[in-house]
Amino acid sequence: MYCFLQQKRKSKKHNLKRNQMKKFILIVVIMLVFQIDTNAQEVLELDPGQSMCISGKGKGQDGAINPFMETGSVAIVKNLGENQFSIRVEYEGKVKEKIRLDPSRITRVILPKGHVMYFDNKLKTKTEVSFRALQ
Repeated sequence: MYCFLQQKRKSKKHNLKRNQMKKFILIVVIMLVFQIDTNAQEVLELDPGQSMCISGKGKGQDGAINPFMETGSVAIVKNLGENQFSIRVEYEGKVKEKIRLDPSRITRVILPKGHVMYFDNKLKTKTEVSFRALQ
């Protein structure tokens, strides 16, 4: 009888540890899924002579939608093409910043609340843009 009770206690401890491990794995998976969801990432093809609104909303919105536009964000832009293009940041219709991005280069563009980002190019290129919340 004593042996049976002792074995039952060990079994309960084992199940408790197993349940804790399952909960831990579930929490890690949820955190990873949430992290993936908070990074909006898009690959865009830019035609020659095109000016594309990237991070705006509504009329004129051509590219990736910035899910953090209302709070501010950081755009990570990578030039995947073979040609240079320009990044233009505007606020209330006024140009605040211009950046030239060479092929195979990456840059971070800080976009405070209400700022809109445009890609301007003369030659065909390809770019990847992702957004993160401004910390």
